[in-house]
Amino acid sequence: MEPQHNYSTGSGMPQQVYGKKKSKAGCFIIAILIILVFGGGLTYVVYKLYYKVSDTVENFTDKFKNLKNDKLGSRNEDSRFQGAFIDAILVPVTGSTPKLFMLTDASKTYIETKKSPGHYSTGVACIDCKTMVYIYDPSADKVIKNTEYKYPDVVNATDIALNNGKVYQFTRAYSETQAGINIYDAVTGELLNETADFTSKYPELSSGISELNYKPEQRIAKFETKDGRKDIIFSVEFERMFKNEKELRSTIENSAEGESFIFAMTSEDRDSRKQLYKITAPKKTILGQGSLLMSYAGTPGMLKIHNAVSEKVSDKNYIEGILYFQDEDYVYIISQDQAGKKASRILSCIDTKTGREVWSVQQSELFSYMRIDEEANSSLSLSSSKSKISIQRLGNIVILKLKGDGVMAFDSATGKKLWSIQTEPVGLL
Repeated sequence: MEPQHNYSTGSGMPQQVYGKKKSKAGCFIIAILIILVFGGGLTYVVYKLYYKVSDTVENFTDKFKNLKNDKLGSRNEDSRFQGAFIDAILVPVTGSTPKLFMLTDASKTYIETKKSPGHYSTGVACIDCKTMVYIYDPSADKVIKNTEYKYPDVVNATDIALNNGKVYQFTRAYSETQAGINIYDAVTGELLNETADFTSKYPELSSGISELNYKPEQRIAKFETKDGRKDIIFSVEFERMFKNEKELRSTIENSAEGESFIFAMTSEDRDSRKQLYKITAPKKTILGQGSLLMSYAGTPGMLKIHNAVSEKVSDKNYIEGILYFQDEDYVYIISQDQAGKKASRILSCIDTKTGREVWSVQQSELFSYMRIDEEANSSLSLSSSKSKISIQRLGNIVILKLKGDGVMAFDSATGKKLWSIQTEPVGLL
């Protein structure tokens, strides 16, 4: 036991402290040891964090690839095509069979949460943000060319349209990704023009594009500009700009003469059973206001106002039937085998001249993700999935497209499946 320490307050002399003396050299050594231990620990933590982040980035693709029946159903992924399927177009080639122009989103995406005082947000972000264009020859089962295009951020919404040997890609603004237009050669996949090239041709867009909205039914893009203009319209069909929809409609109507027809789906009993109707009207009205006429298919009084009449093609019922494509030869309808939250889809082809159903393809031959199962996943409901489906026909080939999944082709006359592509996603859901 150490002796008691007594300190005098008046002598001014230093007091003797009994017991062990503390060495300055010892303190220095201890400090060095603490620094080494702390530094080594910090280095180990940084090392683990680095490899943890690195492994996470590298595993984005694997996690998405392993996502099978939970959301995407059964898939037969083709490693030649990478990225979530966006859209595809059959392209006519002189002296050869049609080629397929296909666009995918090959970005590595993840969920990002940002926090700051008074603000909290969660959204999608991406690493290596890009789209891929593939030119595919179905007859040779061969990828002819692929073209990569980089973006600064997520590609939230983008559409493509074909005209005069060119494919227009319209992309909406999202965070750092600016609204823009790319133009590709439809046969080679070569990038011909970017947004700056496009806007330089039109004085209306000289201030820059702040937003655009593409309407596939009308094949038009509506622009908002940085100098405050709105609803400036570019028509893919005419390959020119219009100051508003009225000017576009006037141009369409002046270019059309005589009568024509258009098909539509409606229900005579106002239930889920839809029937196919044929509407006869002035061609200029069909071209300018086709969607309006289709909405009045079962309302003769409203059609009469537009000098149009309709007739039911047949008594066949198509449960929740949606008309996805029509031309002068065929109408393509996708319907359900039964009403309710669980159902299979059916693809049907109808002859426009006779109204007779030529063929139908059952769910077993279609994308499994097209199956209606609202109880298992709300994204598999009719309302959530119907806008992800589209159809195109060129000659004796008709293609069925499912956004996020892939594209398949059928013989337009027989319904025989010709080929199918399901892209290999590289992002993370």
